[in-house]
Amino acid sequence: MMDSSSKQNSKKENRDRHRGDGIRWGSLRFRLSLVFAILLVSVSAVYFYLMSTSSADYLAEMMQKRNIDLAASIAKELKIDSATNEIPGKELENLFHAAMIINPNIKLYMVGHDGEILTASANPGEIKMQEIDVDQIEAFIHQTDSMPIYGDDPRFPAEPRVFSATQLLSQDGSLHCYLYITLGSEHETDAASIRHSYILMVLGRALLVALVVTLIIGLLLVLWLTRDLKKVAEAVQQMEQGDYSVRVQASSSDELNDLAVAFNTMASEIQSAMNQLKQNDELRRELIANVSHDLRTPLASVEGYVETILLKKHLLSDAEQQGYLETILKNTRRLTRLVADLFALSKLEAQQTQPQPETFSLVELAHDILLQLTPKAQENKVTLKSDFTKDIPLAYADVSLIARVLQNLMENAIQYTPEQGKVTVIVDKPAGKEVKVCVSDTGQGITEEDLRYVFDRFYRSSNVRAKSQSGLGLGLAIAKKIVELHGSELQVESVVGKGTTFWFLLPVSEEVTSTIMINEG
Repeated sequence: MMDSSSKQNSKKENRDRHRGDGIRWGSLRFRLSLVFAILLVSVSAVYFYLMSTSSADYLAEMMQKRNIDLAASIAKELKIDSATNEIPGKELENLFHAAMIINPNIKLYMVGHDGEILTASANPGEIKMQEIDVDQIEAFIHQTDSMPIYGDDPRFPAEPRVFSATQLLSQDGSLHCYLYITLGSEHETDAASIRHSYILMVLGRALLVALVVTLIIGLLLVLWLTRDLKKVAEAVQQMEQGDYSVRVQASSSDELNDLAVAFNTMASEIQSAMNQLKQNDELRRELIANVSHDLRTPLASVEGYVETILLKKHLLSDAEQQGYLETILKNTRRLTRLVADLFALSKLEAQQTQPQPETFSLVELAHDILLQLTPKAQENKVTLKSDFTKDIPLAYADVSLIARVLQNLMENAIQYTPEQGKVTVIVDKPAGKEVKVCVSDTGQGITEEDLRYVFDRFYRSSNVRAKSQSGLGLGLAIAKKIVELHGSELQVESVVGKGTTFWFLLPVSEEVTSTIMINEG
């Protein structure tokens, strides 16, 4: 067990360790905050990526839709020579030149049936590929795919680009070639343009601010939501240091509140158990003192009288020797009774004693105990009385154990009743199939404080201890255990200055009950 200085040091270390540490490394709060931060950053990154790519697609779609008829409009200016079935080169050169003046970001290509590039407005040195995927051109012309439709850019084969295209027909209506126009800047791709756009930068900054604000709010929520858990953890640590009075005041109604309630219940039970252990320890110490005193006194008396008889046997008269021997016998019987009580109680508590019920007369049993204790009552100048109701039915119980109960209760009453007092044994038949047994005295009574412990082992009231009256305080504990073995309960009522009454119920014999029912029938 920890000594007081160790406990104080440990408490101080706990306080130092937890003072001001809202989120401690490795704690549940830290892990929750870390998971929350990782999820928040991950979701924000995914959102920013989707936003940037979606914006690029949106811009490409808008650009392609705005220029969907561009190729068709330019194609109207082209005339195929009916004689050569070709487009005059001069006319095509002028068209390319005019288009570049109007919009330098577009490039025009004349594409054959199989996708081969026939001629282009771009410089021949810029063209990196000689064929274009005709399927994408046909998809654009016939609108079989949704926009944006990306096609090949002969100048930048690795960077697909939105385009506008149309068919150029010969005089006989057959396909002569395709007019294929790439859209967008040649210096910067649409995606790069989006990444450097002002709107996207503003959105990125707004997202960053929202991320920081959400992170701060999230961390505060983690602290707020786990505050009760921290209280429970601190309470457990205080209990670990021996403070069993600590309780948790939960401020929520969720599972943490249930945990706090369960902890408080457990703490109450532990505190009660610890108090019981302390009380048992005090009773144990008192038992040792009582046993030592109660055993030492008769032993010393026996030893003294025996020594006297041995040393002065020739000087003592027969009457004196007889008196000494009777005193020795009395003390020996007292020792035997003390040892028997201790042994009986230990067997009852270990449940080694089991009742052997039988049918018997409680009136006759109480009468026998009265006769047996009459000499002791006369010695204490106490009057023994009986009050037996007529036609008391036979009881069904262990007659020897019930005799022990009556003897203990009556001896206890005689011992604590002052001279000229009265002890009454009452056997009554209340309503129902039970017999009631009472032992009442006109003694000094038991205070309310002592009444709670009157059936505890080895307990003797302060008044009894003050008067140094004999007894280990086992008689009532034994009586209570025996009555409980019969499924009943030993009750007590007491008024200070007027007296005390112990009573219990025993079942009526079933044989008698059946007989009564037959007679009544």
